[in-house]
Amino acid sequence: MDEGAHAGHAVAGESPYFEDFVVGRTFTGPPRTFSAEVVAAFAELSGDRAALHTEPGHTADGRPLVHGPLGLAAFFGWHHDRGLSGHVEAAFDTRWDFVAPIHVGDSVTYEMTVTRARRASSLRNGVIGRHVAVRNHDGALVQEGTTSALVTARHAVDDAEERAGTAFPSPAWVRALAGRLSASEAFTEATGGWDGTVGLRFGADTVLLRIFRGRILDCGTRMPHAPTFVLGAADVTWARLLTGPVNDFTKRAMRDEFSVSGSAYEYLRLTAALTALVDEARALAGAPAGFAAAGGRP
Repeated sequence: MDEGAHAGHAVAGESPYFEDFVVGRTFTGPPRTFSAEVVAAFAELSGDRAALHTEPGHTADGRPLVHGPLGLAAFFGWHHDRGLSGHVEAAFDTRWDFVAPIHVGDSVTYEMTVTRARRASSLRNGVIGRHVAVRNHDGALVQEGTTSALVTARHAVDDAEERAGTAFPSPAWVRALAGRLSASEAFTEATGGWDGTVGLRFGADTVLLRIFRGRILDCGTRMPHAPTFVLGAADVTWARLLTGPVNDFTKRAMRDEFSVSGSAYEYLRLTAALTALVDEARALAGAPAGFAAAGGRP
């Protein structure tokens, strides 16, 4: 499993444990082709023998369509073939979008990015958040989804402090970030005349920072008053931004990877502060160099 090799963690041929799934790390692999035989077998297994999937001539392309759920099911087969499933105890919380059709004979590639890693209270395992992009032979996105897995830990240890830098958006992470922001000259200068609350939304979870003239007065998941604005994005966007090679927050915002609720005016006023915030969050997460492996990327 070349994609899983990681200095100090998994070794070649060893299925990764919880500790080896580093936030921001991406796994890829060889393409998977959906032959007519595979689609026919899935039609029999599922009972969906519709002509759209089993006979040519029912689509604009002329070729039968691959069942959407087959693309999802094949991800778990890909996950197993890559040697990533050896210590998975359970899979859950799967959400999948069927973006574009896959036709019989198409080849697709799966790209899985680790977006979260939270050790369970028992310390014996942990939950891994995963984003999956499925692309056809032309590179077009055809399916996309998220799925979580409970993975056995190599060691039952309390490493919450060590992992805090990539434990976003946990309360421990936002406290650590608040400490760094309070010492950041760029952030304190950019918020020196500002009074309000900034929310950062990761998927469905939001953390808050109460700011008053360059100082962080409070942080956490709840505040007495509504946030001035909330900056939100998918988990995979945050993971790539905070662990990738550069702070490309502005480019991602211009590509509409982020959304803003609340006061858009105050959000624009704090553009420099948010850039400084991302700088500190990236520093908290640690340098990205070193965890990208052969066959993978940050």
